[in-house]
Amino acid sequence: MFRHAFCSLLWTVPLTVFGFLQAHNISPCRPPPSTHTQLGSINNGDGTKIYSPPIWETVLPFADDADSTTNTPELQQAIQSLASTTLALLAGDETSASSLLGGASQKKLVVTRVFKAYDVCESGTLSVEEARKLFVDLARSMVSELAEGNVMTSSADLKSTNDEPQHNEVKAAQAHARRVLAEDEAGNTIDRVAKKLLLLADADNDGKINLQELAQLFETVFEANLGSDDEQGTDDDTETIHIGTDSPIKHKSDLPSGMFPQPLRALAGSLQLLPPRERALASEAADRSALWNVGVPGDDHTLRRVILEDGDGDTDGEKRKKSKQSQTISLIGLGRSADASAYFLPELGIALDAGLHVSSLQPKTVLLTHGHRDHIGALPVHASHDSLILVPEPIQKLVHKFLVAEAQLNYGDVTQTEEETLEALGGFNTMGVKDGTKIMLPKDKYTGSPTPLGIQVFAAPHKEGVPACSYGVFRRKQRLKKEYQSMSKSELGAVLRTKRETGKSQEDTSITESYDEGVLFYTGDTTISLLRERWREILPNYKYIIHEVTFLGPPSSELDVSSEAKGHTHYSQLHPWICAFADTTFICVHWSLRYGREEVLDFFRTNYGGVPKNVVLWL
Repeated sequence: MFRHAFCSLLWTVPLTVFGFLQAHNISPCRPPPSTHTQLGSINNGDGTKIYSPPIWETVLPFADDADSTTNTPELQQAIQSLASTTLALLAGDETSASSLLGGASQKKLVVTRVFKAYDVCESGTLSVEEARKLFVDLARSMVSELAEGNVMTSSADLKSTNDEPQHNEVKAAQAHARRVLAEDEAGNTIDRVAKKLLLLADADNDGKINLQELAQLFETVFEANLGSDDEQGTDDDTETIHIGTDSPIKHKSDLPSGMFPQPLRALAGSLQLLPPRERALASEAADRSALWNVGVPGDDHTLRRVILEDGDGDTDGEKRKKSKQSQTISLIGLGRSADASAYFLPELGIALDAGLHVSSLQPKTVLLTHGHRDHIGALPVHASHDSLILVPEPIQKLVHKFLVAEAQLNYGDVTQTEEETLEALGGFNTMGVKDGTKIMLPKDKYTGSPTPLGIQVFAAPHKEGVPACSYGVFRRKQRLKKEYQSMSKSELGAVLRTKRETGKSQEDTSITESYDEGVLFYTGDTTISLLRERWREILPNYKYIIHEVTFLGPPSSELDVSSEAKGHTHYSQLHPWICAFADTTFICVHWSLRYGREEVLDFFRTNYGGVPKNVVLWL
């Protein structure tokens, strides 16, 4: 795609003056304000940065709306041109992008004009304050463009009569943009978009922007789309690009095939856009979960199954190397709002909620999120098999009464007392848990895992008066302590012998340490507040997120309020997090019964042009 490229902007910027200033640690312009909003990025541990998703807290304004720099029609037109081109590339509107780009000389003129307008002190480098102002104005222009409905996106799901992709309005992005401009949101989208643009442009991470960095920002957006051609069978990643009337030139993407820069994906997510290279067909996303045990007595409700990790070498569709620790992990179950929620990890012997009994799956441990009947109906069956049942602490006594009453109805007579029932059955193995609880499961309460399994508990916001929990499943592994990781086996042996000869305790002689590796996180019924408040503890630490998505609809305050009041989440609230964490697989479950399969698929087709590649639709 995008053969009409945003070609390389190659020029030489005089660096003599501000190079001297930087060498002598002299600020080329006025100092930045004493307080400013910190960039939303976190260190990835290897020196690289990953962009953090929206932080839903009160933030300082990224720049003051007063004293606008773009006070001439020419500059306003230049800013709008850059905003429109960026949006067209993000949305996959090839036709609009081609008409907006112009020749190389025109692009250079536009970028240079914008740069000089914001370089108030004429230093050749935008100060921190000047760069902020530029990117806030650019972000606002992008949001305004989306609000007007001028941005179109191609949809691989919808084909015209000549088998070409149809172009559709990006309805979710338009609704969100109008909401932003009406100041009807809590997340400050313009501020977040401006930060992400600055993060993309600021190559040396000093908060300042030179002309080359500003030009390279738009190159990055273009190259992200250029790399997709490799997936369509080209011989190499060098493409011939025609820019207006300029001569054809060779341009080569620096990005490997299949790679889309994470900050760009996060930027698109904040605008409720989905870049074409990051889309999958809605039908394909739904087909990743398949029917399972259809027609088997006791099993058919109907259940679905998705393989998360395949010990035979296939992980969520991608081949991976085998190891002694490799193990198949699949998810089997059923999940519809007000019907039944029950998900089984058969290889681990764990059940997530208990809305349905499956005779062939008898879990060792059950993680109950809350007490609603669509989540608790099969709990007596699990209790009768001596499963360990983790329940929110405030409802533990009620759950106990429920199990006793069911047992009396099922096994006893109306005259039997609770004590007689418990004596006959031997009691129930329930454990009350609360936010912050972290336990290691007994060996007889899980199966299959070669390493110990543990459970981490989070309080989950749900309906008022309904205590609820979310659960993280993790493995506890061993690794060499940091000071020994670079040693050879012979060196490690010498260290151990020395430690033992000194007569130290086993703890003192150990050269290893324990660490926890997150496997899967299950939200149960909850609102988006869980991720907004606790994402740092969840998203970077778990590979698979099973998140409820009860409602569908374009972003709006009405949908926000109604979803919150009902204790649930709607998809557009989750979309930015899905985009920001591309390496995490999100399994979307718990759809309202009001939506048929085709209605869910049509929502993604018409609003996003597809489904993010890291999403499984549980339909």
